[in-house]
Amino acid sequence: MATDLIFYSDASLTTPVTNLTINQLADGTTGDVDKLVYLGDPVGGSTYQANSDPGNDPITVNIVDAFPAQDVEASNIKLALTSGGLGSAVAGDPLSLGVTLTSGVGNLVEVYIRSDTPILAASNSDITIETNELIQT
Repeated sequence: MATDLIFYSDASLTTPVTNLTINQLADGTTGDVDKLVYLGDPVGGSTYQANSDPGNDPITVNIVDAFPAQDVEASNIKLALTSGGLGSAVAGDPLSLGVTLTSGVGNLVEVYIRSDTPILAASNSDITIETNELIQT
């Protein structure tokens, strides 16, 4: 079920994320590369819960790899609610956001992403970020 809760590249929730580009480091070296995206719905008045068991199951953020074994894999990507949390996050694991989220710019959720294998912008169209199936009320 589609909802209005989506990922944005800005904290004002005006620019939707269309491609999870985690570019190489500027100097061309390898190493951890971090990105910050925002999950939210700029219009207030809605709540979101997991469709599987609303109010009980957690809302999760997942990395989806449409073509495993090609370029970077989901198992190379960590998710956390803070930049400091990336150090202890387990690559490939979903990120739990609790059982209910509320709409409105003030209620956005910061999602920090780290790839230990920098993704070339031209070759990462198979990596996306999404939530589990949600209901909007």
